Amino acid sequence: MYLLYVDESGQHGGRHFILAGVAVFERQTYWLANTLDQIQLRFLPSMKESIEYHASIIRVGQEAPWNTLKVDERRKLLDTVYDTIVEGQVVLFATVIEREWLKEGTDEYSFAFESLVNRFDRFLRWKYKEEGEAQRGLIIIAESQYHQRIETLAAKIRQTGTRWGETYNLCDIPLFTPAANSRLLQAADFCANAIYGRFESGYARHFERLAPKLFQADGIVYGLGHYSKGYEQCMCPGCLTRRLAGAKLEFQSPQQPPLLL
Repeated sequence: MYLLYVDESGQHGGRHFILAGVAVFERQTYWLANTLDQIQLRFLPSMKESIEYHASIIRVGQEAPWNTLKVDERRKLLDTVYDTIVEGQVVLFATVIEREWLKEGTDEYSFAFESLVNRFDRFLRWKYKEEGEAQRGLIIIAESQYHQRIETLAAKIRQTGTRWGETYNLCDIPLFTPAANSRLLQAADFCANAIYGRFESGYARHFERLAPKLFQADGIVYGLGHYSKGYEQCMCPGCLTRRLAGAKLEFQSPQQPPLLL
């Protein structure tokens, strides 16, 4: 079974909304979580209890215990966490929505969640088709204001699929848990933060480290869905590889019905 840990970025404003997921094979979760625990011991040796990693809070460094670290120490900590994610046996997924693109009245989280579910299910289908590896998928989401909304949407997806079609490989019910209780959800927060930084402000350093881990097949980065008015000029891995491959656009106009990936 693959576990997809999901978190968002951009919920407090900005031009973009991001939903990112870190998919980990079930037997790899302990290794990644334990490595992230060891990073805390390295940078905060006096803190015996588990401290939640939140990328944006660590960057700013105004809240305890991160305000006890110097700027270069916090940067090193961020780099070390990203290195751990990149070196781990993970597959990344992300939906990037340019808010100006989204049709008025469309719920951004619901749209992003459907897109992410579709990409994750496609990955599981690809694992079976190309590698003969039949795997189920379970989605684990950070507790947030979207809990009830996603439970309702997940029930709809079970019955009729996403707007891109049926799903075939997912367990029925997403699990919700506080991000503070899961190092893997904290890793998803780091990924969402890096992706948001790249699309919102052009800060691409950490995004470029993560990009090779996005799910790709046949020369197309299917793991990244970028919904933007500027698709024809966009140089992000998702848009660029689709254009180079002559792939169909996937719901690039919010006024038109979607096309399958």
